[in-house]
Amino acid sequence: MKVLHRVFAFLLIPLLGYLLGATIFNFFWDKAEPGDLAKADMVAVAKSCERKGPVALRGFGYYHECTIERRFKSGTVNTSTVTGWLDPSDIGKEYAANIPRRSQAQPDERPQVFLGWLCTFVFAILFLFVWAKIAAPAFPSRYLKTPEQPEPPHAPDRTDAQPPV
Repeated sequence: MKVLHRVFAFLLIPLLGYLLGATIFNFFWDKAEPGDLAKADMVAVAKSCERKGPVALRGFGYYHECTIERRFKSGTVNTSTVTGWLDPSDIGKEYAANIPRRSQAQPDERPQVFLGWLCTFVFAILFLFVWAKIAAPAFPSRYLKTPEQPEPPHAPDRTDAQPPV
């Protein structure tokens, strides 16, 4: 029974916590706005979308992986795929986008990013307290023992003292 508690506390609960945290974060992260197309270095236009989910590394729920056409200021046009921030209702719409460090395009404007970070941080703190409450009984008893405190030295009792002669 102790083994099942350890599997539950150290494998299943952290996995569930990760998936819930990813769900909270991606809920806000995936909100995108078209942005200023005149100033954009790249414009992304969704051509087709494929529904994915319900459970993935992005958390719980369905999301879309969309094929986009990337149009750069230089006139270059190519296709790519993006995950999460576009859906079938965005097919044909233009979004100002960029390519940070990776080849997957990202929208220029994500209005709710701070709220996503904040909610995920609050969830993480609360989750750690809940996880500690669940996991503490699963630790082996040798890790739960507190070191024994030595007794403080006993002060001599003044009533035992001999009267001066």
